[in-house]
Order: sequence, then structure tokens, then C-alpha cells
Amino acid sequence: MPPDIRLALADGQAERNGSLDRHPTSAHDHAPALLVSYVYLEPFFENRAHYHYRDWVMDSGAFSAHHSGIEIPLEAYIEKCRELLATDRTLTEVFSLDVIGDHLASRRNCEAMWSAGIPAIPCYHHGEPESVLLELAAAYPKIALGGAVGLRSAYKLRWAQQCFARVWPKRIHGFGFGAGTHILALPWHSVDATNWESGPCLWGNWKRYGKMSVRGSKQNLRGEVEDLLTLERRAQVRWRPQMVELDALPSTAPVVRLAMATNRNVKSERYTSGLGPVKGTS
Repeated sequence: MPPDIRLALADGQAERNGSLDRHPTSAHDHAPALLVSYVYLEPFFENRAHYHYRDWVMDSGAFSAHHSGIEIPLEAYIEKCRELLATDRTLTEVFSLDVIGDHLASRRNCEAMWSAGIPAIPCYHHGEPESVLLELAAAYPKIALGGAVGLRSAYKLRWAQQCFARVWPKRIHGFGFGAGTHILALPWHSVDATNWESGPCLWGNWKRYGKMSVRGSKQNLRGEVEDLLTLERRAQVRWRPQMVELDALPSTAPVVRLAMATNRNVKSERYTSGLGPVKGTS
């Protein structure tokens, strides 16, 4: 039951050290959900036989690829998505291939994926015109909010609140909105969290133990996983009525989706990229 908190897997280092192993004595009767980037599929497949997880979704990894100078061909991504959706029942969702800094190209990629039979989830990025958010929300059954990594937590939350104010009710995924304050503040359909690994391994920030000098990728992070599962259950209880509302929404994209793309309002590209308050909101 949503909202889902998905553990974002990086290069497979920390999760190879028992963090995602099956624990029959766990206080939780459900396993964590995962988010895996296309660029990290190989280590995921090498290790997932040891993992205890309920399902996973695939992100294109466009942000990581962009900053690493790696190119992800759209055709290759579509083919891999098609293959895995047909053969892996634990793969439940696929995110569209973004073109960093070009929302028009990102939209074309998403349309191409849907045309190829891949129900891709597009992403609205911080700094893009508000018209992009409204168009994506009108055209697709689920969207994502992203491009906010590195923003101050309070500002990041206010930005997300303004996005929700404009498109709710809508199934929305939050890229990098894994903090408890963010998860409990809004009725996300799903989010992904990197802090379960980066917090303790890079900075020595443990949710269970607090600030410690223990760092490095060889740590067993099972306690961090358990804490996120507890947070997930709190969010599911808190947002149960809203999730019921979302369940009643259509789960497929409307037929007019492609028609909207061919009738874009050119003037909308001149709108400010900032999201100011909606009338009646703060």
C-alpha cells in the first residue's frame, strides 16, 4: 500500500554487506522497496539473489550519467525496459529518460517510451516552467518531482508543496525526498531515499545511533532499513484517505496525451520558472 519509500541503490557496495539480506526475525513483516538506476543494473543483478525486497522500480540514471559524461541511448533504454517488464514481475514502474536541462527533449523521450509500450513516469524538475508541471500532470497518470537535491530542506519542501497545490489529486513520486519531515508533510505516492546509505557511510549520520565516527561502505545498514520501514508505515497510516483517493484515479494515460504535445502553447515557455504561492495558500 502506498506511499512507498524506496531505497535507492548506488553501486552495490553497501548493500552487499548484509544490509538487505533476509532477516526472519525482523520486526517488520514486509521487505523494503527499491529504486535502481539503469546505470547500476549490473551490480544489482549480481547481488539481488541475496536481497530481501518486495519490488523495485527503474530510474534512467540520467542525472548520474550526465555528470559522469555517460550517454544513455533512448533506444537501448526502451529495449531494456521492455525486456525487464516482460520477464521480471518484481519490476513495477519505470521512469522516463530525462535530458538534463531540456524539458522539451525529456517530454519527447517520455512520449517515445509510451509509443513503444513503456508506461514511463516523467519528471518535473525544479527551475522548469510551471506550464511543464501542469502539462505533465494532465497527460500522465503519475509524475515525479526532481532536480531539488542540494536545496535547503525547508525551501525544498515549500517548492514541493506548491507543486502539490497545483496538481493534486495526483500520483507523485519524490526524487530525493527521503527525509521524514518531507515524507510526513505531503501525500506522496512514492519517494526514494539515498540517506539510508549516504548518511552513515559518508557522514557518520545514523538514524538509529545518531552522529558517530563509524563511516565507510562496509557497514551493515540493516538498522537504517528498519527505521525507514517504520517511517513508511507511519506515512501509510497518515495518508491512507489520500491514497484511497488516488486509487480511484485512472491508471493509464489519457488518449489525448500525444495531441497535447502537438498543440503546445509557445507562450507558455516564457513563463517564470519559479513557483509562487497559489491564491489561498502560503
